[in-house]
Amino acid sequence: MQLTDPQTLASTRDLAWLSRHIAEGMLLGIQHSQRRGAGIEFQQYRSYEPGDPIRHIDWKLFARSDRYFVREAEQESQMHLCIVLDTSASMAQLSFLVPQLSKLQYARCWIATLCWLLHRQGDRFSLLALNDAGNKFVPEGHGEAHHRRIALELERLTAAGRWPSESGLESIWRHFRQPCQVLLVSDFFEHREIGDLNDFAARLHAAGRPCLPLQILVDAEQTFPFDGHLKILDPETCGIIELGAKQQRESYLRAFMQTQQALAARFAARACPLTTATVETPIEKSLRAFVAAHQRLG
Repeated sequence: MQLTDPQTLASTRDLAWLSRHIAEGMLLGIQHSQRRGAGIEFQQYRSYEPGDPIRHIDWKLFARSDRYFVREAEQESQMHLCIVLDTSASMAQLSFLVPQLSKLQYARCWIATLCWLLHRQGDRFSLLALNDAGNKFVPEGHGEAHHRRIALELERLTAAGRWPSESGLESIWRHFRQPCQVLLVSDFFEHREIGDLNDFAARLHAAGRPCLPLQILVDAEQTFPFDGHLKILDPETCGIIELGAKQQRESYLRAFMQTQQALAARFAARACPLTTATVETPIEKSLRAFVAAHQRLG
């Protein structure tokens, strides 16, 4: 499975993201951190590792030692982005227009493309995938090898279960001790009696960890283009609802719009506007919309 499409990468090559949350000092006053990488001021040599760009190998040193070494330099990193991905069962929903494409698959490709952008900028990023069956965590890192590690972990993820309960989230808060900002990727379909994504985002915000939301839906959830008699299965509770589509369309769309407005208002109150993308939307378009929503102003 290839998560990054060369055409998409080429079309987003001009993108640069300087988060306004960092620019405005929301990360406890930290604007950047020093790390070693492919910078300008030489720092040291280290042994070559699979995934390191070949252009960073010192070929003169190789000729003398018959070993591969990579030149490291002191470089600034603008931010650390922790990507939190909801892997509950509702993320397995398939598109009705593109049946082979699910919310989770779209999220995988979207995140891999964003990480490619962060890698090009020299930023650090980590991945945390959550459902009530267990958590998957890839610690923060940078560079091409780290980007490949994130992509490999994304490929292994499956959608199952529910969003974790409050007790199920206790073990993950240690990942947010250091200043960072958080990208929360979900469809934001949840059951309030067992857990709440809004509470999760609010706790991060209160700790000075801005939580930037990306909502992924399928087009049919926005338009309800159904006719006849329907049986709707909730994949997280296994409950079944039977209804007449034509009779329910108006009330469904009204309730959906009210829920969307409430969700957007909660994040807007934290200066973290909601970006919504359907799986039928080209990744380049939704990525540009997300960067524009959270870009430094001026």
